[in-house]
Amino acid sequence: MQRDGKKQKEIAEAIEVSPSTVSRELARNHITGKHYHPLHAERRASFLKKRPSVISKLEDPELFEVVSEKLALNWSPEQISGYLWKQVGKHQISHQTIYKYLWSLDRNHPIRKAMRRSGRRNRKQKPGFIRKQAAERVSIHDRSKVASNRKRVGDWELDLVVCKKSTGYLVTAVDRKTGYTLVGRCQKKSSRLVMDTIRSMFKKVPKKYIKTMTFDNGTEFFYHPLLSTWFKVKVFFADPYCSGQRGTNENTNGLLRQYFPKGVDYGSISWQQVRKAAMLLNL
Repeated sequence: MQRDGKKQKEIAEAIEVSPSTVSRELARNHITGKHYHPLHAERRASFLKKRPSVISKLEDPELFEVVSEKLALNWSPEQISGYLWKQVGKHQISHQTIYKYLWSLDRNHPIRKAMRRSGRRNRKQKPGFIRKQAAERVSIHDRSKVASNRKRVGDWELDLVVCKKSTGYLVTAVDRKTGYTLVGRCQKKSSRLVMDTIRSMFKKVPKKYIKTMTFDNGTEFFYHPLLSTWFKVKVFFADPYCSGQRGTNENTNGLLRQYFPKGVDYGSISWQQVRKAAMLLNL
């Protein structure tokens, strides 16, 4: 029908499917520079049957639509998986499944092209260094308007403050509406220790004032699901290299440094000094 000059809409009406289904079928099964090829489509269908069944989840039109849309917005498979996990009634799918499906497609397939790192090689890391992605991250773009517009108390921005050559770290948390600040200290950058520090910081904060937490993409926040378990809080992540999305927290970190200027070893300061700095920030 395509060779006869029929448009996609006309083909869709003739075979009683949606135009988007026709569009996807033509995109999947055309040969570069040529029209839709039935033999190619048959071979591809045979290949799909042989693939692990978990990958075929993305053959679901609704799920395919969501994944395609988010990839076009430069979302990573991790972010998409986290988003779907939070949506009641939506299909749940792991980021590994999305990756497997993507790499099973032709390199020139539209959805494959939408991948932010398509065709790029990973940069070599220092020996022994493994880059960890925060598990099931949910993008800051999925945060409610109430939280983003500072309409209520209980939406927090958090960060780990690092000082060069320091043997310790400071953890800061700032309420987006009131600017109320919590400061904690931990000796190591390990994610579990950072989570325990955050738990201690919020120990005396009423649960009704802990609604959301927003982080950057540091590996120290890898175990953030613990926070959801402890506080029943929704956790979000800012876009990479977009510190302005957590402007309240970044500004507070700058104010904190007036009490602990550059060169101060955070590992040597006392809990009393940390509490005093937090008190002064909240005056």
